[in-house]
Amino acid sequence: MKTKKTNQVFTPSKPSTLIFVERDWKINNQLVDALNTPGKQIVVFGHSGCGKTTLVLNKLNQTYENYIITRCMKGMTFENVILDGFDQLDNFYEESSSSKGLKINPKITLQYNEIKSSISLFEINKTKTKNNISVLPPQLTPQRLGHFFGESNSCWVLEDFHKITGENKTKIAQLMKVFMDMSINYDELKIIAIGAVSTARQVVEYDNELSGRVSEIKVPIMDNDEIEKIINKGEKLLNIHFSKETKDKIIKYSCGSPTICHQICLNICFNELVYQTSKKKIFFDTTHLDLALEKYLEEKTDTLTSTFDKAVKISNGSILNLPKEIIKQALNLKKEFFSFDDLINSKLIRENSVKSEKIINELCTLKRGEFFTYDINSNKYRFNNLFLKNFAFLTFKDEKDELDVAPKRKDLKVIERLLNIIENDINEDYEFYIENL
Repeated sequence: MKTKKTNQVFTPSKPSTLIFVERDWKINNQLVDALNTPGKQIVVFGHSGCGKTTLVLNKLNQTYENYIITRCMKGMTFENVILDGFDQLDNFYEESSSSKGLKINPKITLQYNEIKSSISLFEINKTKTKNNISVLPPQLTPQRLGHFFGESNSCWVLEDFHKITGENKTKIAQLMKVFMDMSINYDELKIIAIGAVSTARQVVEYDNELSGRVSEIKVPIMDNDEIEKIINKGEKLLNIHFSKETKDKIIKYSCGSPTICHQICLNICFNELVYQTSKKKIFFDTTHLDLALEKYLEEKTDTLTSTFDKAVKISNGSILNLPKEIIKQALNLKKEFFSFDDLINSKLIRENSVKSEKIINELCTLKRGEFFTYDINSNKYRFNNLFLKNFAFLTFKDEKDELDVAPKRKDLKVIERLLNIIENDINEDYEFYIENL
């Protein structure tokens, strides 16, 4: 058995390769077909932690010779994105690139190096004048950038595309159109935008010419079988074994999120000092899981607080807090999946149905912390994960008891209470919501 590092097997903070799990065949086929269709631009979207980037990168490794990733950040401009992509092409245009078997047109290589030199000169001048504004050299047009990508047989991945805002997103949508038109000369040329749930709609809205010419691929949360495959593959590579009860609970706690599954499994291993493949099989039970969950919540308490605050935030002067009422009513439904109609039992929601429907959809977006997820096939909602769900319950209960969750309580006390509540939820003892809200 080959030795693998535990943090390379369970990878909550980066795309998984060693224990990559194939998604539903329809999603796989849609993505592979789009990758193999010249000129087809791609938008991959879904909730945070559902495995979008992992899926894209694993499929690119199977189908593409080269690809470049630009990781978008808040505040990045169109010019920042262009320069990042241009800089990363440098490896393909160095003299050593010939060892990769690339045959790049010498004229294109010369043009690349000339622009590279002009950018270097501009950066020196910018430092002297303390001007931090990024400006593209006039030679670096979208068409020229398309030639550079095309000659290197590379596609361009824009991760976290939703973080680009306003006119910058419009310009990138137009750049997609340019790459699409240039595919007549370069089959491999395309942009893959990976982003939040609203990304696909935004791309088409910013450039109507892309309508019907962009493959919009939604990556849903994983089902239980897919989460179990992650655990099974990790067990095999590290020579470890989770008891059936432990495995079943990890699956439930994960709520379809591979990120949560990876983190819990990693915590269990690290707590027991399992840093690589064990020579002798190691067995884990629910005692190990409880400690791993406690560590997870210790790390996530601040995040849960800020996400909840974002979800229920209302404008100054508002009397009604509809987001809070929607979350509270969802807790009282005693079911994992629910429709908007299920919430109408609340008089407050019923009397403000139009606004409430808008808010419940916002609760599925980053604007309100992705508190809910939405399944388009069933037209139903669910809480993003058990930790958010039960943190909300704990907060509402403390409000009812006129207590403050934090900072007046010690974090450990909150964590212990939250673990007890989640345990009830795992066992489907829904009555405790009704009794306490």
